[in-house]
Amino acid sequence: MSWKIGGAGVAGSYLFGRMKASGFDVEIYDPKRPNFYIPCGFATNRNSIDPYLKKLSISFDEIAEVDTGRIWISGNNFEKTEFLQNGLSTINKMKMELLMRGGMPYQRGMINDRNSVILDCTGISRAYLGKVQSDQTMFAIEKVCKSSPYDGFYFNFFRRGRGYFWSFPLGDRYHIGAGGVDLGEVRSYLAQFNGTSILSRKIRMAPTIGEIISGNVIGIGESIGYISPLLGEGIVPAIENAEKFFNIVSSTEDIHEISIKYTDSVMKRMQNFKLISTLVSNIQSGKTLTAGNIMAARHAMKELKNFGIKPDYLKILRHFL
Repeated sequence: MSWKIGGAGVAGSYLFGRMKASGFDVEIYDPKRPNFYIPCGFATNRNSIDPYLKKLSISFDEIAEVDTGRIWISGNNFEKTEFLQNGLSTINKMKMELLMRGGMPYQRGMINDRNSVILDCTGISRAYLGKVQSDQTMFAIEKVCKSSPYDGFYFNFFRRGRGYFWSFPLGDRYHIGAGGVDLGEVRSYLAQFNGTSILSRKIRMAPTIGEIISGNVIGIGESIGYISPLLGEGIVPAIENAEKFFNIVSSTEDIHEISIKYTDSVMKRMQNFKLISTLVSNIQSGKTLTAGNIMAARHAMKELKNFGIKPDYLKILRHFL
């Protein structure tokens, strides 16, 4: 069976590396120029990503930018407060993607071969799966800055969960950005910062449940909303999702069986993402204390921990009340 991967970001590069090393007939395509810089904090959890990197014989130290640092969180109902580390780090994302591909470049362009199975790893664009009517997205703008007034990792959550501002340290620069439902609000948080580069895009904030496969096209990662709706964190979820798919195609070549098993394998996490997405939407509309929110809060706190922050439940609850 011939496989074509569309999108050479984290999900596509990881999946290509795993499949190529196992002897699959696989090619990877992306229309972007090499080292294309997209808005992304380049932040992830060292403890979570390391086991996946080892599967491709990559050491975390090869891609690490800042793997220690204090974490500060503020919001409309609490002052700047320090939270404990749980592995939060920043990485050289482009270098990681290249290493995941075994140093191989991707083929520039779109996939025109519709006879192969296409794995859509194109993120927000869903270039091969196609758009969805119920898509939930946020605006994101990021500036690459030489300095930051904030020490370590800094988050400032907008009022009523409408987004957040971030400042993340990298080796010789900072990624200072904001993401939210209102573009004007996002821009206002970044107006005072001068960046050597200014980048913008949208981020998917809810899973596209029920629209992850279309004919011979199968979605992986952010293209199906396999991303944390709480923080827009997609690096580890993308790899986790790609690994789930790789394990399935390693056990069967029947495309119908692959589709069923893959859908089943991602649905539990996708349902949790949906609960968190609904929680965020409820908070944005002023519906704070509901039974559904209380149930979803447990999953939201787990997502914070997965991202590399030890959650302090009382401090976070004060922000939304």
